[in-house]
Amino acid sequence: MQFPIDLSKFDTKLALDPSKPKLTAEQKKALAANIQLFRDAIVLFTATGAARGVSGHTGGAYDTAPEVCILLALFNHSSKFYPVIFDEAGHRVATQYLLAALEGSIPAAHLLHYREANSKLPGHPELGLTPGVKFSSGRLGHM
Repeated sequence: MQFPIDLSKFDTKLALDPSKPKLTAEQKKALAANIQLFRDAIVLFTATGAARGVSGHTGGAYDTAPEVCILLALFNHSSKFYPVIFDEAGHRVATQYLLAALEGSIPAAHLLHYREANSKLPGHPELGLTPGVKFSSGRLGHM
């Protein structure tokens, strides 16, 4: 099954310069499109997990989509940043999995198996288990 949202539309080249406090109209448009696509993807694959009875944790990842998209654009501007987005307790695990798909570490269609047994997409990410996951949050938020 194909992932029904075209993740190739996410602008991975968007770069924001933190020394420039105002965004251009083009940057605003690209950022808004990235945020919407990020949120749509999160709702889609976490809701399918919830519908299968394996829960979803949609809220945290959905709520932080603007910050994540801004951070990604800042990372693209400068190599002075270490490009990892941390989550203290795993409640935004969908963010890590979506980033793994956007980076090409996992196929987007694999997101549709979110939290399934043996899918390597557990409710809390584990470093070394899922390609593209940058840190473990553990079942109790332990890093």
